[in-house]
Amino acid sequence: MKILSFGEILWDIFPEEKKIGGAPFNFASHVARLGAESYMVSCVGNDENGVDALKEVERLGIKRDYISVDRKYPTGYCAVTLDNGKPSYDLVRDVAYDHIPDVCPRESFDALYMGTLALRSPDSRRSFEKLLKYVKTREVFFDVNFRGNFYTRELVNTLLRETTILKISDEEIGFFGKRDHVNVCLDLSKSYPKLKYICLTLGGDGAMIYDCRNKTVLYSEKPKVDVVSTVGAGDSFAACFLASYLSNLPVEKCLDRAVRLSSYVVTQLGAVPDYDPQTLFAGI
Repeated sequence: MKILSFGEILWDIFPEEKKIGGAPFNFASHVARLGAESYMVSCVGNDENGVDALKEVERLGIKRDYISVDRKYPTGYCAVTLDNGKPSYDLVRDVAYDHIPDVCPRESFDALYMGTLALRSPDSRRSFEKLLKYVKTREVFFDVNFRGNFYTRELVNTLLRETTILKISDEEIGFFGKRDHVNVCLDLSKSYPKLKYICLTLGGDGAMIYDCRNKTVLYSEKPKVDVVSTVGAGDSFAACFLASYLSNLPVEKCLDRAVRLSSYVVTQLGAVPDYDPQTLFAGI
């Protein structure tokens, strides 16, 4: 299976260290770990952070055919400052992923993954719109991943019109409506006819899947675990659900596997910890 992700590769810059991230990067890393051919359309700078980012791309098994290196703009980064231990984040503008060039693969993919952050700038948005128009793909997966004010309702509506699988969190669903979760999903399915499934993550309560064609709901409870860090949990859920779905597993198994992986990720430090899928999914 071949999955193409579009979006940011960035570094979280702490006072004494840096950690690589970006939802599309985390997603693509998990997709590769789960056995898919994982490609990214992104851009890094011609700087130390860019060199280090490409090393991580290679280490994690992401194919870099469509990752560009820009000589003008720095690699994306988020400046993290701590005030009595409480972090605040500054997603710096005008970085490399704001200027992702027009890269339009001629090959086809089983799925295209998209978010909102990398589409905050006109350059990257134009490149993505061309990609969406011309690249052949079976599924379009939209993980909204709202960050700050780097999204608009017009952008979300545009992306939803092309989406076949949507992932949102219980913190984000209020953007789509004020009714209960199931009725918000029902309203979305009526407004966007290409939607097949809506994945809703529910934090410590697990997750649900809304089947837009059959108007049915599936739930999966999250096992009780000791949470170390929630960074990357949603990205691992998205990657696991999509990879399982493209492997033609029943939707209820896709959901259970996604919940199990995200439950494991929160017990580890880092968005993409080591794991063996066969061992992790034993019994599912």
